[in-house]
Order: sequence, then C-alpha cells, then structure tokens
Amino acid sequence: MEPEVLAELGLPSSLSTWLLLAALPLLLAACTAFTKVSIVLAALRQGLGAQRLLPMGSMLALALVITALIMAPVGTAVALKLEALGAFQRPEALGLSDWLSALDPLWRFAGEQARSEEVERFAGLTGRALSDPLTVVPAFLVSELGRGLEIAVMILLPFVVVDLIAAESMLLLGLQQTPTAVISLPAKILLFLAADGWRLMIVGLVEGYR
Repeated sequence: MEPEVLAELGLPSSLSTWLLLAALPLLLAACTAFTKVSIVLAALRQGLGAQRLLPMGSMLALALVITALIMAPVGTAVALKLEALGAFQRPEALGLSDWLSALDPLWRFAGEQARSEEVERFAGLTGRALSDPLTVVPAFLVSELGRGLEIAVMILLPFVVVDLIAAESMLLLGLQQTPTAVISLPAKILLFLAADGWRLMIVGLVEGYR
C-alpha cells in the first residue's frame, strides 16, 4: 500500500509502527498480568464446575478488567514516555528503537516480577544480559505460569474436597445414578460466596503485584 493511501486513511506508514502494532497482542499476553489472571479465573470456573453459569466471555472480560487495574501504573508510565517522544502527534517519525525505549516501564515491570532463577536461566540460554527484554520477557512469562498454577491448586483443592464429600454422601444415600453436581455445585457456590471469594481473589491478584 502506498504511503499516500495510508495518509488518506489516517494510518501510520512507518514499518516500525506496523511491526509494533502487529506485536501488540503478543506483548499484552506475555508482558502483563493477563496470563496469571486468566489461569486463576479458569481454575475457579473449572473448580466450581459452573461453565454454564460463568460464560467464557464474562470471565475473559473480568480478566481484562483485573489486568487493567494491575497494569494501570505501567500503562501510565508508557503513555508519558510516548507523549514525550511525540508518538501521539507524529507516530510515523519514530523508529523501532524509539518505540522499544517507550516500553522500558513494561520491561522493568516484567523484570521485577520475574523470578531470579528464571531470569538467570534465560540469560544463559540467550547469551544476553539479565536486563535484556529477550531475557526478561520469557522469564516473566514462565514465572507467571508457575505462580498461576500454584494459585490454581489452592483454589481447586477445597472444591475437590466438596466433590468427594458430595459423592460419598450420595453413595451412602443410594443415589449413585444421580449426578454428583446436583449436590456439589450449589454447595461449592455457597462455599465460595460465604468466603467472599470474589473479593479475596481480585484483591489478592491486584495486591500481589504491589
């Protein structure tokens, strides 16, 4: 597409800008809290066994909202750097190095949250510095996956206990043909609400990054 056509459409013609826009979804998934938040919410949905009561679209929206709360300070810092570089006035004037430098707050966030052993492992694999984004980003992503799975186990265990108790109760009552979810689902929902589960989970996720 010719630059003149891009200008008429109001789109940036700089190749570096297009590269950044193309990589943006990957950056948002790999360099933010979205990975851990989505794992935790998926574990909750699976543990409750309430896939129909908790639609995937609603859980995705909640994951995005929680991620936005967590990443708000980082997003503000990135926006200020972009404004200082003039990215909002003339994005086509910026090179790829300018865009990457504007993302320094994001790299810093990832480096602070990544486990030190993971950073050292990827530094050895890549042969780059500990602070290099190509070292920090995969280390952060693996760290987030690990933490997310740890929280998932803590969420799932109480629900597994409820399922076992419900199954044993139905066996004693001679109701083997009745689905266990008839008893366990309401019991798990009541347990979650009684423990103020939404508050504990959301506050815990947000405070875990501060």
